[in-house]
Amino acid sequence: MYTLDQKHKKHSGSLYAVAFSSKLNLLFTGGADKIVASWNLETKENTPLSIKTDSAILNLRFLNNEKHLFIGLFNGNFHIIDIESRKEEKFFPYHKSGVFATSYNESKNFLFVGAGDGTVSIWDTTKFELLKNYKLAEGKIRAIQNVGDAVFIGTSEGQIYRVDLADLGTAELFSTVDNPIYCLSYHPMKKALLVGDKNAHLSVVNLESKKVVLSLPGHNWPIYAIEWLGDDEFATCSRDKIVKIWDGTSLEVKQRLSFPEHKGHLNSINNLQSIPLRNSLASVGDDKQICIWSKS
Repeated sequence: MYTLDQKHKKHSGSLYAVAFSSKLNLLFTGGADKIVASWNLETKENTPLSIKTDSAILNLRFLNNEKHLFIGLFNGNFHIIDIESRKEEKFFPYHKSGVFATSYNESKNFLFVGAGDGTVSIWDTTKFELLKNYKLAEGKIRAIQNVGDAVFIGTSEGQIYRVDLADLGTAELFSTVDNPIYCLSYHPMKKALLVGDKNAHLSVVNLESKKVVLSLPGHNWPIYAIEWLGDDEFATCSRDKIVKIWDGTSLEVKQRLSFPEHKGHLNSINNLQSIPLRNSLASVGDDKQICIWSKS
Protein backbone atom coordinates (compact mmCIF):
# COMPACT_ATOMS: atom_id res chain seq x y z
CA MET A 1 0.00 0.00 0.00
CA TYR A 2 1.11 3.54 -0.73
CA THR A 3 0.92 6.37 1.81
CA LEU A 4 1.77 10.06 1.57
CA ASP A 5 5.38 10.49 2.71
CA GLN A 6 6.07 14.09 1.67
CA LYS A 7 4.24 17.09 0.27
CA HIS A 8 5.92 20.18 -1.19
CA LYS A 9 4.29 23.41 -2.32
CA LYS A 10 6.80 26.08 -3.27
CA HIS A 11 5.90 26.52 -6.95
CA SER A 12 3.58 29.43 -7.76
CA GLY A 13 1.73 27.79 -10.65
CA SER A 14 0.29 24.50 -11.92
CA LEU A 15 2.82 21.68 -12.37
CA TYR A 16 3.03 19.62 -15.56
CA ALA A 17 6.51 18.06 -15.67
CA VAL A 18 8.53 15.84 -13.34
CA ALA A 19 11.76 13.83 -13.69
CA PHE A 20 14.09 12.02 -11.30
CA SER A 21 17.90 11.90 -11.43
CA SER A 22 19.23 8.73 -9.84
CA LYS A 23 22.79 10.08 -10.09
CA LEU A 24 22.01 13.27 -8.21
CA ASN A 25 19.23 11.68 -6.17
CA LEU A 26 17.11 14.75 -6.94
CA LEU A 27 13.56 15.22 -8.18
CA PHE A 28 13.02 17.95 -10.79
CA THR A 29 9.66 19.67 -11.32
CA GLY A 30 8.34 22.38 -13.62
CA GLY A 31 5.16 24.07 -14.73
CA ALA A 32 3.30 27.33 -15.24
CA ASP A 33 5.65 29.45 -13.11
CA LYS A 34 8.42 28.86 -15.72
CA ILE A 35 10.89 27.52 -13.14
CA VAL A 36 12.53 24.10 -12.98
CA ALA A 37 13.00 23.35 -9.29
CA SER A 38 14.90 20.48 -7.70
CA TRP A 39 14.16 18.60 -4.50
CA ASN A 40 16.27 16.52 -2.14
CA LEU A 41 13.90 13.82 -0.97
CA GLU A 42 16.24 12.70 1.81
CA THR A 43 16.33 16.11 3.51
CA LYS A 44 12.83 16.93 2.22
CA GLU A 45 14.04 20.32 1.03
CA ASN A 46 14.14 22.45 -2.09
CA THR A 47 17.75 22.69 -3.41
CA PRO A 48 19.51 25.72 -4.97
CA LEU A 49 19.63 23.98 -8.37
CA SER A 50 16.88 25.80 -10.29
CA ILE A 51 16.44 26.98 -13.90
CA LYS A 52 14.38 29.92 -15.15
CA THR A 53 12.68 29.73 -18.56
CA ASP A 54 10.61 32.14 -20.67
CA SER A 55 7.54 29.91 -21.04
CA ALA A 56 5.57 27.34 -19.05
CA ILE A 57 7.38 24.00 -18.69
CA LEU A 58 5.54 20.98 -20.10
CA ASN A 59 8.21 18.28 -20.31
CA LEU A 60 11.40 17.24 -18.50
CA ARG A 61 13.67 14.38 -19.60
CA PHE A 62 17.20 13.30 -18.66
CA LEU A 63 19.50 12.41 -21.57
CA ASN A 64 22.98 10.98 -22.16
CA ASN A 65 23.39 9.09 -18.89
CA GLU A 66 21.81 12.01 -17.03
CA LYS A 67 24.44 14.46 -18.25
CA HIS A 68 21.77 16.65 -19.88
CA LEU A 69 18.31 17.78 -18.89
CA PHE A 70 15.77 18.41 -21.66
CA ILE A 71 13.23 21.16 -20.89
CA GLY A 72 10.25 21.37 -23.26
CA LEU A 73 8.20 24.56 -23.20
CA PHE A 74 4.64 25.66 -23.92
CA ASN A 75 5.79 27.99 -26.71
CA GLY A 76 7.35 25.07 -28.64
CA ASN A 77 10.97 25.83 -27.75
CA PHE A 78 13.23 23.50 -25.81
CA HIS A 79 16.46 23.81 -23.85
CA ILE A 80 19.28 21.32 -23.27
CA ILE A 81 20.98 21.96 -19.92
CA ASP A 82 24.34 20.52 -18.87
CA ILE A 83 23.57 19.40 -15.32
CA GLU A 84 27.16 19.44 -14.07
CA SER A 85 27.95 22.99 -15.21
CA ARG A 86 24.29 24.10 -14.81
CA LYS A 87 24.61 25.95 -18.12
CA GLU A 88 22.55 25.83 -21.28
CA GLU A 89 24.27 23.75 -23.95
CA LYS A 90 21.67 24.05 -26.71
CA PHE A 91 18.49 25.99 -27.40
CA PHE A 92 16.03 25.04 -30.14
CA PRO A 93 13.13 27.35 -31.16
CA TYR A 94 11.89 24.49 -33.33
CA HIS A 95 8.24 23.57 -32.79
CA LYS A 96 5.39 26.04 -33.29
CA SER A 97 3.48 25.10 -30.14
CA GLY A 98 3.85 23.21 -26.87
CA VAL A 99 6.33 20.38 -26.36
CA PHE A 100 4.01 17.85 -24.72
CA ALA A 101 5.84 14.53 -25.11
CA THR A 102 9.29 12.97 -25.39
CA SER A 103 10.83 9.52 -25.61
CA TYR A 104 14.55 8.76 -25.36
CA ASN A 105 16.32 5.68 -26.73
CA GLU A 106 19.65 5.44 -24.92
CA SER A 107 21.22 2.75 -27.12
CA LYS A 108 20.67 4.78 -30.33
CA ASN A 109 20.90 8.24 -28.74
CA PHE A 110 17.58 9.16 -30.35
CA LEU A 111 15.26 11.73 -28.79
CA PHE A 112 11.67 11.91 -30.07
CA VAL A 113 9.85 15.18 -29.38
CA GLY A 114 6.07 15.57 -29.84
CA ALA A 115 4.37 18.95 -30.03
CA GLY A 116 1.04 20.71 -30.04
CA ASP A 117 1.31 21.45 -33.76
CA GLY A 118 0.94 17.75 -34.58
CA THR A 119 4.62 17.30 -35.45
CA VAL A 120 7.26 14.91 -34.14
CA SER A 121 10.97 15.69 -34.44
CA ILE A 122 13.81 13.19 -33.95
CA TRP A 123 17.20 14.32 -32.66
CA ASP A 124 20.66 12.78 -32.31
CA THR A 125 21.59 13.52 -28.69
CA THR A 126 25.35 13.07 -29.24
CA LYS A 127 25.48 16.23 -31.37
CA PHE A 128 21.92 17.51 -30.87
CA GLU A 129 21.25 17.50 -34.58
CA LEU A 130 17.86 17.08 -36.23
CA LEU A 131 17.50 13.70 -37.95
CA LYS A 132 13.89 13.65 -39.08
CA ASN A 133 10.50 15.19 -38.58
CA TYR A 134 6.92 14.12 -39.28
CA LYS A 135 3.57 15.87 -39.46
CA LEU A 136 1.20 13.28 -38.00
CA ALA A 137 -1.82 15.16 -36.67
CA GLU A 138 -3.77 18.39 -36.74
CA GLY A 139 -3.95 18.46 -32.95
CA LYS A 140 -1.49 17.72 -30.15
CA ILE A 141 1.02 14.89 -29.89
CA ARG A 142 0.86 14.05 -26.18
CA ALA A 143 2.20 10.47 -26.08
CA ILE A 144 5.38 8.76 -27.34
CA GLN A 145 6.63 5.35 -26.17
CA ASN A 146 9.77 3.40 -27.09
CA VAL A 147 9.30 -0.39 -27.36
CA GLY A 148 12.34 -2.39 -28.47
CA ASP A 149 13.33 -1.43 -32.00
CA ALA A 150 10.34 0.86 -32.55
CA VAL A 151 8.71 4.01 -31.22
CA PHE A 152 4.94 4.43 -30.98
CA ILE A 153 3.31 7.86 -31.23
CA GLY A 154 -0.27 8.65 -30.11
CA THR A 155 -2.22 11.52 -31.65
CA SER A 156 -5.18 13.71 -30.77
CA GLU A 157 -7.14 11.90 -33.50
CA GLY A 158 -6.79 8.57 -31.65
CA GLN A 159 -4.21 7.20 -34.07
CA ILE A 160 -1.06 5.29 -33.09
CA TYR A 161 1.89 5.51 -35.47
CA ARG A 162 4.98 3.27 -35.50
CA VAL A 163 8.50 4.38 -36.42
CA ASP A 164 11.25 1.79 -36.97
CA LEU A 165 14.44 2.84 -35.16
CA ALA A 166 16.63 0.98 -37.66
CA ASP A 167 16.08 3.49 -40.47
CA LEU A 168 13.69 6.18 -39.12
CA GLY A 169 11.69 5.75 -42.30
CA THR A 170 8.06 6.67 -42.66
CA ALA A 171 5.76 6.77 -39.66
CA GLU A 172 3.25 4.01 -40.40
CA LEU A 173 -0.26 3.92 -38.98
CA PHE A 174 -0.26 1.05 -36.48
CA SER A 175 -3.65 1.14 -34.73
CA THR A 176 -6.48 3.42 -33.65
CA VAL A 177 -8.58 4.02 -30.54
CA ASP A 178 -11.86 5.89 -30.22
CA ASN A 179 -10.59 8.99 -28.38
CA PRO A 180 -7.68 11.45 -28.33
CA ILE A 181 -4.60 9.75 -26.85
CA TYR A 182 -3.07 11.40 -23.79
CA CYS A 183 -0.49 8.78 -22.70
CA LEU A 184 1.14 5.51 -23.79
CA SER A 185 3.10 2.87 -21.92
CA TYR A 186 4.49 -0.56 -22.77
CA HIS A 187 3.04 -3.56 -20.94
CA PRO A 188 5.83 -6.19 -21.05
CA MET A 189 3.80 -9.10 -19.65
CA LYS A 190 1.01 -8.69 -22.17
CA LYS A 191 3.26 -7.54 -25.05
CA ALA A 192 0.91 -4.64 -25.56
CA LEU A 193 0.54 -0.88 -25.35
CA LEU A 194 -1.42 0.67 -22.53
CA VAL A 195 -3.33 3.71 -23.80
CA GLY A 196 -4.83 6.44 -21.63
CA ASP A 197 -7.30 8.71 -23.43
CA LYS A 198 -9.36 11.87 -23.13
CA ASN A 199 -12.50 9.86 -22.39
CA ALA A 200 -10.90 8.39 -19.23
CA HIS A 201 -10.49 4.90 -20.68
CA LEU A 202 -7.46 2.68 -20.23
CA SER A 203 -7.08 0.46 -23.28
CA VAL A 204 -4.79 -2.44 -24.19
CA VAL A 205 -3.52 -2.62 -27.78
CA ASN A 206 -1.88 -5.96 -28.66
CA LEU A 207 1.38 -5.45 -30.54
CA GLU A 208 0.91 -8.54 -32.71
CA SER A 209 -2.73 -8.14 -33.75
CA LYS A 210 -2.54 -4.32 -33.63
CA LYS A 211 -6.04 -4.32 -32.16
CA VAL A 212 -7.64 -3.06 -28.96
CA VAL A 213 -8.17 -6.21 -26.91
CA LEU A 214 -9.46 -4.54 -23.75
CA SER A 215 -10.82 -1.13 -22.75
CA LEU A 216 -11.60 -0.20 -19.15
CA PRO A 217 -13.18 2.88 -17.56
CA GLY A 218 -9.96 3.95 -15.82
CA HIS A 219 -10.88 7.33 -14.31
CA ASN A 220 -13.66 9.90 -14.29
CA TRP A 221 -11.74 12.41 -16.43
CA PRO A 222 -8.86 12.24 -18.95
CA ILE A 223 -5.90 10.02 -18.04
CA TYR A 224 -2.73 12.12 -18.14
CA ALA A 225 0.02 9.61 -17.28
CA ILE A 226 0.81 5.91 -16.90
CA GLU A 227 3.87 5.02 -14.82
CA TRP A 228 5.22 1.55 -14.00
CA LEU A 229 6.19 0.82 -10.38
CA GLY A 230 8.46 -2.19 -10.69
CA ASP A 231 7.45 -5.20 -12.77
CA ASP A 232 4.01 -6.03 -11.48
CA GLU A 233 2.10 -2.79 -10.89
CA PHE A 234 1.62 0.62 -12.44
CA ALA A 235 0.02 3.93 -11.58
CA THR A 236 -2.27 6.29 -13.49
CA CYS A 237 -3.33 9.86 -12.78
CA SER A 238 -6.12 12.04 -14.04
CA ARG A 239 -7.90 15.34 -14.05
CA ASP A 240 -10.25 13.67 -11.53
CA LYS A 241 -7.64 14.36 -8.76
CA ILE A 242 -6.96 10.64 -8.18
CA VAL A 243 -3.85 8.46 -8.47
CA LYS A 244 -4.73 4.81 -9.05
CA ILE A 245 -2.41 1.85 -8.42
CA TRP A 246 -3.11 -1.08 -10.77
CA ASP A 247 -2.22 -4.76 -10.67
CA GLY A 248 -0.16 -5.35 -13.82
CA THR A 249 -1.50 -8.87 -14.40
CA SER A 250 -5.22 -8.59 -13.66
CA LEU A 251 -5.54 -4.89 -14.56
CA GLU A 252 -7.59 -4.39 -11.42
CA VAL A 253 -7.27 -1.30 -9.23
CA LYS A 254 -5.39 -2.06 -6.01
CA GLN A 255 -5.56 1.40 -4.44
CA ARG A 256 -7.04 4.88 -5.00
CA LEU A 257 -5.01 7.79 -3.63
CA SER A 258 -7.29 10.79 -3.26
CA PHE A 259 -8.18 13.75 -1.06
CA PRO A 260 -9.20 13.93 1.73
CA GLU A 261 -8.71 10.27 2.68
CA HIS A 262 -5.06 10.13 1.61
CA LYS A 263 -4.32 13.88 1.95
CA GLY A 264 -3.35 14.07 -1.71
CA HIS A 265 -4.08 16.52 -4.51
CA LEU A 266 -6.87 19.08 -4.52
CA ASN A 267 -7.00 19.54 -8.30
CA SER A 268 -6.05 17.82 -11.54
CA ILE A 269 -3.02 15.49 -11.29
CA ASN A 270 -0.96 16.06 -14.41
CA ASN A 271 2.06 13.76 -14.21
CA LEU A 272 3.80 10.92 -12.38
CA GLN A 273 7.39 9.80 -11.81
CA SER A 274 8.57 6.51 -10.32
CA ILE A 275 11.47 6.76 -7.85
CA PRO A 276 12.88 3.21 -7.60
CA LEU A 277 15.67 4.19 -5.19
CA ARG A 278 13.05 5.08 -2.60
CA ASN A 279 10.32 2.64 -3.66
CA SER A 280 8.20 5.74 -4.17
CA LEU A 281 6.03 7.62 -6.64
CA ALA A 282 5.94 11.39 -7.22
CA SER A 283 2.80 13.14 -8.49
CA VAL A 284 2.36 16.77 -9.56
CA GLY A 285 -0.73 18.79 -10.39
CA ASP A 286 -2.74 21.97 -10.80
CA ASP A 287 -2.76 22.57 -7.03
CA LYS A 288 1.00 23.42 -7.29
CA GLN A 289 1.75 20.46 -5.03
CA ILE A 290 4.34 17.70 -5.28
CA CYS A 291 3.24 14.55 -3.46
CA ILE A 292 5.66 11.73 -2.67
CA TRP A 293 3.90 8.40 -2.14
CA SER A 294 5.93 5.63 -0.48
CA LYS A 295 5.16 1.92 -0.52
CA SER A 296 4.95 0.21 2.83
